[in-house]
Amino acid sequence: MEVKNNTEKIKEKALPLFDYDPSNPKKDFHCGNSMFSDMEWDFNGYVDKKHLSGARLKIKFYAFEHKPEMLEVVKWFMHHEMTTGDILTAKRSMDGIVKYIKFINEYVPEVESFAEISKELLIAYFDHLLTAKSETTGNPLSPVTIKKAALAIKETLIKGSVKGWDVPDDVGYVQKLYDDKIINNKALKTDSKKQMKKLAAKVSDEDLIDKIVKTAMKDLEKNRNILVASATVITLQLGLRISEIITIETGCLKLIGGETMIDCSTEKLHSERIEVLKPANELVIEVISKLEEYSRPLRKESGLPYLFLNRKRNEKGYPVALVNHPNWNKNYLRPWLREHQFYDSNGNLIDFTSHTLRHAFATYALKGGASIEVISEIMNHKTIRGTQHYTHPIQEEVKRRFNEVLNEGAILSGKKALQIKDKLKEHNPFKGKTTDQVDKLRRAMKIQVLSHGLCLHHPMRNEPCAGDGVCLGCRNFLTTPEFLNVHKGRLERVRNELSKVPSEGPYENKLRRMESYLVDIIKDLEKQLNYSGEKDNTEYKDPAMLGG
Repeated sequence: MEVKNNTEKIKEKALPLFDYDPSNPKKDFHCGNSMFSDMEWDFNGYVDKKHLSGARLKIKFYAFEHKPEMLEVVKWFMHHEMTTGDILTAKRSMDGIVKYIKFINEYVPEVESFAEISKELLIAYFDHLLTAKSETTGNPLSPVTIKKAALAIKETLIKGSVKGWDVPDDVGYVQKLYDDKIINNKALKTDSKKQMKKLAAKVSDEDLIDKIVKTAMKDLEKNRNILVASATVITLQLGLRISEIITIETGCLKLIGGETMIDCSTEKLHSERIEVLKPANELVIEVISKLEEYSRPLRKESGLPYLFLNRKRNEKGYPVALVNHPNWNKNYLRPWLREHQFYDSNGNLIDFTSHTLRHAFATYALKGGASIEVISEIMNHKTIRGTQHYTHPIQEEVKRRFNEVLNEGAILSGKKALQIKDKLKEHNPFKGKTTDQVDKLRRAMKIQVLSHGLCLHHPMRNEPCAGDGVCLGCRNFLTTPEFLNVHKGRLERVRNELSKVPSEGPYENKLRRMESYLVDIIKDLEKQLNYSGEKDNTEYKDPAMLGG
């Protein structure tokens, strides 16, 4: 079959993925650059996903070639997935369906169609998934992998019964069976608190994170491991997703209002890619410079504008393309960690992924005094709820001592500090309560635990929060001696930034305000500590106190 190249036409006008006439469902219609009857569907030029190209934009059906009745149903299912979702959704579903055909081939090879699936066979398949092992690692399948594989076959049967595909007449049991065996299976449910504690433990070693950054920068100085070293530094400095990093283009650094910003884009949690701007510090600027130099000949050869380019060694001629982000951890990060001998105390390679590094960024940004609103914006979370789980370790730490913080003798600094302390003398709702009871009261009063203090802002009052990182000057902000070192560290960084930024610009003005807030906060906390010795501060009445 001759396949027409539509690339130039697509540049002028977007073409539909499929040329399908519902009135003639058996018609052999176009599927991207291919036909419905083909064993490969090629959507290169039809799908606008910058980080995907070549084989990543193809759907292959060879696993079902020996089962023509199944093959047709799978093709219709892929058609459905592409028209209601996108190619990544379709390819994930295909991975799940392939697991099913492998099960059929091994255990019931006589089954030729989806129509032959019985309740007993589906139970057997779900049970198989629960005990199966990965072909690559030999480890049991992850809960996510099991759920996706089971979902694919469930959706094939249920959608097929509605659309008239060759599936069993009776599929009424399928949804309940899927819910009982997979969704409500306690063994597949993840304990989010345990998961967060495990992740927090990985990034708690600041010396290790610092060593990773220094190792990456040394590689860049030696022009080695440019891609993985650059991505590692960018993730730890900006908290970007790996899919956002690899689509960074040449000329991404822009000077806006006296501040250097990096221009990138994201499609996570959005229906289409959107442009985002993030502040770029010296490390990021240096990394981008290295990437520009590295990618220049590859960009010239390929005509692609991206910085994260490499040669596809598995294809003839080694064409230039974007790196494959789904295999980033396997092909780039873990080999790099192994090369530099990042092993734990047991001699095992540290279990770091690109997401682990992203979590490390959030954790240390929060510890450094950034507000959760700022972190949420930087990390491209759709809502603050997506960011809150990063604060859990910090919240647990503060929770243990919260009942000691809000009492009439506590050391408090902030614009409402004296007012709060006077009220606590009259009536202290936290007094005599257990730690858990105090935490329930805190949450009921909408007192938010930050990395550098407490926020008294009540979102239900419909009062906007500035969310610009200047909590220190806010009337709803309180802080305690527990965060004194955080404030001192932040003051040092602010003053370091001030020594480098252009004078009399908006960014300098912002830094000057932050410097002033920090100096006052630190001075006030230290005065109170000297007065009370960290024991009882009830009678402290310094007129210079921020709340005075």
